[in-house]
Amino acid sequence: MPTWLVHGFRWPRPLVRIHIILNNIDDAAAEWLMGPATSASLIENLQTLYPDIMANLSSLRFIEQYDPDDLVSKDQPYAYVCDQIHEVQLGVDVDEVRGKGVANEAWAALAELRDKVAPGEKVAWFVVVNGDVERWVPPLEEDGSVSQSSPVSSNAGRVEESSGSDKTERQPRGFKKWFGKARRSKSSKDLRSEMSIRTMPQSPPPTNTTIPHPKIANGKAPVVAGTAV
Repeated sequence: MPTWLVHGFRWPRPLVRIHIILNNIDDAAAEWLMGPATSASLIENLQTLYPDIMANLSSLRFIEQYDPDDLVSKDQPYAYVCDQIHEVQLGVDVDEVRGKGVANEAWAALAELRDKVAPGEKVAWFVVVNGDVERWVPPLEEDGSVSQSSPVSSNAGRVEESSGSDKTERQPRGFKKWFGKARRSKSSKDLRSEMSIRTMPQSPPPTNTTIPHPKIANGKAPVVAGTAV
């Protein structure tokens, strides 16, 4: 699974959600900042808000830690905002990586950005492990049901043959985990819609209506065949 040595700061998830909602970043999902749409929209937003700071952070990226075997936590309590990312493959000389240092301008800019979005967090080196970078979930069919295709890990580059067919299908891992809990990230638009629905006034319950019994309709009892009236 991907493991990185990163330089940056932690961005607490509640502050991420607040930032996304207050800035109306509709394409951003607070639960997974590594998503392409979320990452691009957040970078664009930060460049608009803090152009001088972002001018010195051209390689800024968002990294997430994730355990695919954790079926309880929807997301981790924070994401990482990083100006340096080094993937650890089998081993890495940490002192050598850290010895290269961080440019003074970049370090100062990162610390200033930290003060804007995550005050009180520490700028430091972190080891981040991610068991499923894509966090894949089954696509929805046209009728809204979940696709029943069996996925495999796209990171491993494996394919699975469909029974009775010569075609092979390559799909990412995560299908069996999806049924344990929904992992679809909610954008700020979804959050605002939920809040609006919860505050809508409730319709009054219908009044009771007395329905006459069919056997005494029109005030007359029905005539039963074979009996005297």
